[in-house]
Amino acid sequence: MLCLHLVFLSVDLIGQTESKEILDRLTLNQALYPPEGILSSKSIVLLSVPEVSEQNEWMILVDELQQFFAAEGIDAVAYIENESLFSRSNWLLQIPEFLKQRNIQNLILFSASTKNAPVFLAMGPYNRKDSFFDKSATFWARSAAELSLITDELRAYFQTGSLIRTNLLVNESAEFFYPEVTLGIVAKSIPPRLAEFKVAMKRIDQAVYNQLGPAVFRFDRLYRKDSFDLVMVGRDQTIQSLTIDSTNVIFERPQGQTNQQLRQQGFQYELLWVTAREDRLYEMLPFPGRPEPSDQVAHKFYLSDLRNNNIYVGKTWDASANWDMALQNFLGQMMAVISQNSN
Repeated sequence: MLCLHLVFLSVDLIGQTESKEILDRLTLNQALYPPEGILSSKSIVLLSVPEVSEQNEWMILVDELQQFFAAEGIDAVAYIENESLFSRSNWLLQIPEFLKQRNIQNLILFSASTKNAPVFLAMGPYNRKDSFFDKSATFWARSAAELSLITDELRAYFQTGSLIRTNLLVNESAEFFYPEVTLGIVAKSIPPRLAEFKVAMKRIDQAVYNQLGPAVFRFDRLYRKDSFDLVMVGRDQTIQSLTIDSTNVIFERPQGQTNQQLRQQGFQYELLWVTAREDRLYEMLPFPGRPEPSDQVAHKFYLSDLRNNNIYVGKTWDASANWDMALQNFLGQMMAVISQNSN
């Protein structure tokens, strides 16, 4: 055991302190060593990157990490981009059900942004739930200026032979999986009789964005909580201002009421939004003639019909990387239809 202690005492103590602070934010405890079965069982990677980021920048680090996993025998069978779990407004989406049946035992938390920015890596037990990890679970964790500093430490530890290694053939490329998002049957229009009915809109559900698990591991919340909270409060205030404006058709959706109950009160549509990288967004919302998708995250607002499975996205593709701009773009389409049909 002496050699193991020497290996782990040689790491940067500042990095250990920073990793402990991050674990505290995640309500996790710190372990001295990685999980005993990490080289002989399956793992899932929860990847946390900024919402506004260039995919080609953090993918360099993902590729570097996966190649290290392949060389050492860490079988990371699936990568889940954390932000994708929050694609639906006020929802925490679930990972594909078949992944839960693959006997995954370990969870790897990895946060990164650019090649030259600090990274965080943690390993611990996977609870096979939507929360990914339990409060006060024990995770080995490191934060460092470069990923190589962490992988070099792990490589030295694995070379001691203290862990059973049975994962021999591991894919060198990261395999991403995304939650299934079903929005409805897309109509490239806005209902012409929109002004005759009320439109419901739910305010920001802070409970969804503050619960333990993926919510607290969102990059912007983890590292920039004050600014993240300001953004969420600002969005909620924008929604609130819309719902109390007597000049439009949008009203706050009462809590706990079914679509049928809303319809009895004169509601026929709900204003919602979806957030995703543009290539994923294009898969969710078929819309011919759009520009080529970028790797940027974008927001798209739409109307959901409370009577059926139809959604209305408008005649113009008006998604934007800016949430407020995306909202104003779609409101503009709604008001144009209302104005046109009131003449």
